[in-house]
Amino acid sequence: MAPSPFQAEFRVLIGPDWVPLQDLGGLEAEAVDMYLRRPSVTCCSFQGGFFIDVGGHPFSDDGSVDEFWMTWSWFFALKALLDGAAETGAHPWEESHMRLWRQGDVLSMEDRSASEKPLTPRVEVAFLPFAQSLARQGLAFLAWAERVLAALDAREPPVTDALKAEFSQALKLPRDVLEDVASKVGVTATGR
Repeated sequence: MAPSPFQAEFRVLIGPDWVPLQDLGGLEAEAVDMYLRRPSVTCCSFQGGFFIDVGGHPFSDDGSVDEFWMTWSWFFALKALLDGAAETGAHPWEESHMRLWRQGDVLSMEDRSASEKPLTPRVEVAFLPFAQSLARQGLAFLAWAERVLAALDAREPPVTDALKAEFSQALKLPRDVLEDVASKVGVTATGR
């Protein structure tokens, strides 16, 4: 099977809507306020990840995107493949047992449940453009998350240390793995 065209877009759950990350620039204070309007702020309050279409069909969407830290499993998987693994796993949502295989320039992906029931068909995309797209968007997300944390710090009235800790835990994701992936696929820290 030849690699299919793909589109990947990082979206963040803001209220009831999955908003493309690119539309959230400049709205960091509003995002803070939205999170604070929730009855309680926990790690589950912070959700977002990659909505991926392959060959015009959804591979991941609002039913298979979860908390930010789960989304980060994409970068650990890409790093493993870039470091020479032929196969690895990712868990971008609670029930995911995704498998990824790299054969040269082609990345194959398939998501399965814990009981090994297929959740998506196996798809193939060009490895380098896929990894570059996710790396660019991951870097953009980290920059946005830093601005959200700055907006939280600047908020009046100030929030409690416990709330700051929840935000920090959800938004301060491992930069090193993402930067390693980005470097290996030719994406700079500015996302280019």
